Amino acid sequence: MSRIQLMKVAAAVAAVLAVALLARFLMVEPRGASLMCASEQAAWWCPLRSALVPVFQWYVFGIVSVVAGLVGLVFGGRAWGVAALCAGAAGLVLYNAEPAAVGFVLGLIVVTRQREPSRRRGRKLR
Repeated sequence: MSRIQLMKVAAAVAAVLAVALLARFLMVEPRGASLMCASEQAAWWCPLRSALVPVFQWYVFGIVSVVAGLVGLVFGGRAWGVAALCAGAAGLVLYNAEPAAVGFVLGLIVVTRQREPSRRRGRKLR
């Protein structure tokens, strides 16, 4: 993987991490957030919060991260590795630490491993 590609992957993971941190500390964790969203004058982001809470309660980020990492390992494809890294980063911040950590490491393996040249392309015709 070239340095520029690696920087793009790192930027994508950093962006997902920043959005997840903002969601956690501005929408999910504040004590007044649940009370505000339960009132009649709910903020504009309350539907987002209502959709986000069940997602991390059911470990969706962690499961997606592990599945994407495993698919990337078995079938190849760095896009699966990047998906595992991004979902893992979100899961690490949003209460899915155990499965998200496994998926994050699988994503790192997929993204950084060297590709073996295909046997078919490497053969010489006799």
